[in-house]
Amino acid sequence: MKHILNKTAAQIREEARQRREALERQRRELEELEQEASTEELILDAFERNYQLLTAESGNRLAPEVKEMALKQVLMYWRKMRDVATSVTQTEVKLSLPNIKKSDGATFTIEGVVDIVRDNDRTILYDIKTHDYHQVHTNKPMYQKQLNVYAHIWQTLRGEGLNETCIICTSFPEELKEAIQQDNAVMIDRELERWNPLVDIPFDQAAVEDTIDEFREVVEKIENGVFAPPPQEKLKMPAHGATGPMFVTHVCRNCDARFGCDAYRSYAQKTKFRTRDDVFYALDTVDDYGSEGEQLARRNAEAVQGLNLLDAGTT
Repeated sequence: MKHILNKTAAQIREEARQRREALERQRRELEELEQEASTEELILDAFERNYQLLTAESGNRLAPEVKEMALKQVLMYWRKMRDVATSVTQTEVKLSLPNIKKSDGATFTIEGVVDIVRDNDRTILYDIKTHDYHQVHTNKPMYQKQLNVYAHIWQTLRGEGLNETCIICTSFPEELKEAIQQDNAVMIDRELERWNPLVDIPFDQAAVEDTIDEFREVVEKIENGVFAPPPQEKLKMPAHGATGPMFVTHVCRNCDARFGCDAYRSYAQKTKFRTRDDVFYALDTVDDYGSEGEQLARRNAEAVQGLNLLDAGTT
């Protein structure tokens, strides 16, 4: 009481205002924590539903360790990209460039899906890639071609303003993968802070026609049945330029036809296990025969054997 009596009315009013502001901050922080918890529960539920759906459609299951790593990647991606994700105003916007003529006069259509962020008077086009930052950053011209076409469609055909194009790289950098494998919380926090999934891609209207010509060439090769597999030596070379991931990592392991490619199967069967990723990539070569349970048992056995060899340092 004496303490209050020694203060002026203005001082008491100011302290009351400060207490209200502190309580309001705490209330907002609590709401944010509740929202984060609710969002991550939704992510967990959606991940499991999608996994079960894909399993039912494909008849294949992931090894438990692979599934757990996939879930961790989704959650960490959300935590890192929360600001961008919550500011997206249009998701999975379908962009279409129709009636592109081939050499025989027939036509085809280029289509893509992007996310759009409108922030006051700025519009940003995001394209999500399952590649890491280093790979995209060191090969910008390759990614620029695709985003140039998307930007061209958005600006020219749809008549919308655009200020920036950007790629979101969902793959973890190697340093973060290593921290996760070691289950080192300090390293994980440090590498998460360093991880930058965003790569700005400059827009070049002059290059759009060249990119369309490249699309046209690929379409004609596909329709004419020109599917020459690369020699095995190429699999060990960088996919683009002099640096970056090997062709086998960037191209082959994302190709649905790799199981029927002699060059890829030969490479995979000869590859020594250097990292835990190598173990699971090698599972691609497990013969696809027998029941789903038999296939899963073989894949798990291969994984256990590979991980044991890796942990024992005998590979």
